Amino acid sequence: MQGTEPSRRSIATPAIHLSSVTLSERLPWTCWLNVLSLDAVLVALLWQFVFLVGFCDRMPRWHESFVLGAVVWLIYVADRLLDGSRLDLSRPHLVRHRMHHQHAKIWVLVWTVVLMAACSVVVVWMDTAVIRMGLLVAALVLSYGGGVHFWPGRSTVRHVFAKEVQVGVIFAAGVSLIAWLEVPSFSLALACVMSAILFTANCWAVAERESVADQNYDASRSVSPRREMVATLGVTCLAGASGFVGWLPWLVVVCLMGGSLALFATMCWWRRQGRGLCEWNRWSVSGDVRRPWFDRLVPMADWSLMVSPVICWVIL
Repeated sequence: MQGTEPSRRSIATPAIHLSSVTLSERLPWTCWLNVLSLDAVLVALLWQFVFLVGFCDRMPRWHESFVLGAVVWLIYVADRLLDGSRLDLSRPHLVRHRMHHQHAKIWVLVWTVVLMAACSVVVVWMDTAVIRMGLLVAALVLSYGGGVHFWPGRSTVRHVFAKEVQVGVIFAAGVSLIAWLEVPSFSLALACVMSAILFTANCWAVAERESVADQNYDASRSVSPRREMVATLGVTCLAGASGFVGWLPWLVVVCLMGGSLALFATMCWWRRQGRGLCEWNRWSVSGDVRRPWFDRLVPMADWSLMVSPVICWVIL
């Protein structure tokens, strides 16, 4: 698989792009995956498959995949509900934040049902060792949520502990959790570090792409506009070298290199196309309420992380 007060850049920039806005735009189905937080779930399940097949030589069991997918979905929805609770509808904003703002009661109800289902599966089917490790990851998630949403002076905390970096690390820890219990090794640690960098680069790319309409975007943390490109190229080179010397299973190498190159190509294409957010026509416009904005190209970032694992899954 995004508060602080927006910078001047995030307020003023949309005016530059008003000429490219299409008022009758309909939300593509790929963007619905992002709005419903299902894109992050798909990425998590595919990379859990990569780690388990690559290091444990087995496929994920159904309850392992269900719990991981449910937990990822719960985290993302909770994060977006908190973002939506502070949403200013009179300023530019994203579709997913508007959805969680206006339909918060429905989201909370579904969130509660999914939480109860996940807890039931954990209690009945998961091993005690997995639950203990999961609690450590849960502590990281709570630390992330507290720092991003509730810590006094959030801007300082976010500058030191960037939200995207935290998400990348937590995501990598979650998808590799079972592998750590079965085959802890230097190779697994190296793969986790590279996957965390790849997931972080994905978050950086999406945050930058959506910055013109994301009220939670903090431009002061964008120290280098090319950091995500450097990160993806670094993962590609390191994964290739690690595979050549035998430090990583080739399935992991292929997925890391494939995901990094696909994400790099996506970002290059984005830069060539320019930033062109569209306004969605689901809601009427009044004097103090704006239409929500979306970018039809943003889902490409997550699809970049899915392509290689899907191809490997089909082959295997």
